[in-house]
Amino acid sequence: MEEARRILVLTLSFGSGHVRAAQAVARGLRRQEPRADVRVCDALEGARLPFRAFYVWPYWAMVRYAPSLWGRFFSARVARGDAATAPPWAFRRGCARVFKLVEDFRPETIVACEVAACELAALARREGLTRARLVNVITDHEAEPVWVKPEADAYAVADEGVRAQLCAWGAPPERVEVCGIPTDEDFRARHDATETRRRHAVRDDAPLVLLMGGGMGPTRMDRVAASLCRSGVPLHVVAVAGRDARALRKLSRVKAEPPARLSVLGWADDVAALMQAASVLVTKPGGLTTTEAALSSLPAVFFDAIRGPEQRNAARVAEAGAAVIADGPEAAAAAALSLLRDAEARRRMSECARRLSTPDSAAVIARLALHANVRALTAAARLTA
Repeated sequence: MEEARRILVLTLSFGSGHVRAAQAVARGLRRQEPRADVRVCDALEGARLPFRAFYVWPYWAMVRYAPSLWGRFFSARVARGDAATAPPWAFRRGCARVFKLVEDFRPETIVACEVAACELAALARREGLTRARLVNVITDHEAEPVWVKPEADAYAVADEGVRAQLCAWGAPPERVEVCGIPTDEDFRARHDATETRRRHAVRDDAPLVLLMGGGMGPTRMDRVAASLCRSGVPLHVVAVAGRDARALRKLSRVKAEPPARLSVLGWADDVAALMQAASVLVTKPGGLTTTEAALSSLPAVFFDAIRGPEQRNAARVAEAGAAVIADGPEAAAAAALSLLRDAEARRRMSECARRLSTPDSAAVIARLALHANVRALTAAARLTA
């Protein structure tokens, strides 16, 4: 009996987006290759304390408390053409569990859904721990030179702009495929908006404003919620804080003034349904969130973008006509209220979002991972067309 194919999907949980992308790719792989042994690994789970202290925590501190410093740091890293975010020994010692998994599992393909995951996989190849094919999946509309590795066999990118970036930094053009950003199949299913509104106690006549803050960085959701809730406009804000306990605490202190209403959630499993039921989304522009909103044809207002890829994500969607970029939380609330008053503007933005969406990206990336090269990917795509 033929041995089942072994595929490792590797990520790091800097925010929930990278993990959601990895899970979407894994599901796409299992659908196309049901017998395959597909494993998702978050390299930060089990990482050693010194690695977290010197690699993870400074990053979190910068994006949360000194975002301008992080912006300068990221820009300098790109300008210098840095080939690594940390020295090899730091990854080898700090993420020893990952290298042990690679040796024991013996994957034939590693799919890297975060830049440090790409470094880990390339290092494992370089040190002879694996001969697995390496597929890099970039989940933002901007990349950085660290992604470009001689060990990478294929790159799945969000758009032509990212493809041009990677090629300019030395990636062979024939290895770079524009696939879009992978999202969960739940965003392609249709959800009953009436049932979603009932589940969240939204009045029949009130527009639903979905407020999200992303999984990392400074998020001033409470100020957006407060501005919306004292606007005097009949609306219902559903604020999803995710795993950000600090944001959840701040939101819980916001008092809604009638006719506005506010529901505060931590982690929500029905974000796809909420996006389809909402009139407007107000959010930080993470790569996964912007893609999910496009799939939901949902007009968006972006605020508090982290310097670097999030800013480019926001610009990309705004340039397509599907979003508005606001300068701060109060401006974000004002932009959302303006859209609620303008049904025609929302209709136009919804249509622009629909044109921007890439519903089959996870399936395309799965084909790229399962086949030996881009020519095979193209042939497979023709067969399934």
